[in-house]
Amino acid sequence: MEKKAQSLSINTIVVAAIALFVMVLLIVVVVGNMSKFRKNADACGANGGRCMDDDDVEEKCSGTYDRTRREYNCYDFRGEIEEGKVCCVST
Repeated sequence: MEKKAQSLSINTIVVAAIALFVMVLLIVVVVGNMSKFRKNADACGANGGRCMDDDDVEEKCSGTYDRTRREYNCYDFRGEIEEGKVCCVST
């Protein structure tokens, strides 16, 4: 008996290529959104705080906002971390 070689059809190859493209696209979208989520998760304002200058934190971080949280970041309008700012949150 003579064995015939089996080959992949063009349809199978096209479907596999489209599936690979969709999978890569999903990975890119998810990874891109994770960085946005991380930035929002550690933002001072997103956690109910106010950004104060590090120099007047004792004076201004009292009353409603009575606790400093250095693990929360203060971002400027460009989305970069502002140096010399401290996050004050209420307890």
